[in-house]
Amino acid sequence: MKSPDVLNAAEYFRQVSLLDGTPPDPRMADAIELVRAARQPDGTWLQARRHPGRVWFEVDVPAGEPSKWLTLFGTRVLAWWDSRTP
Repeated sequence: MKSPDVLNAAEYFRQVSLLDGTPPDPRMADAIELVRAARQPDGTWLQARRHPGRVWFEVDVPAGEPSKWLTLFGTRVLAWWDSRTP
């Protein structure tokens, strides 16, 4: 599963929805369920993989560890979705 990619796209749609004042698009339901499924029992999201290429400086944790950034984005996306959809 490419949940970080799904999470990035969901975060984009969240931002646009808030900017435009429009409700979430119901066609995103499957993507949101992927984000929800990736959440760990303790409420965090794990770093799944790193993008290939040179790393100039580290901004997150190694693969397999809880990521504060993924957790921030995941929590925001799910809170937005759950509060704006019936």
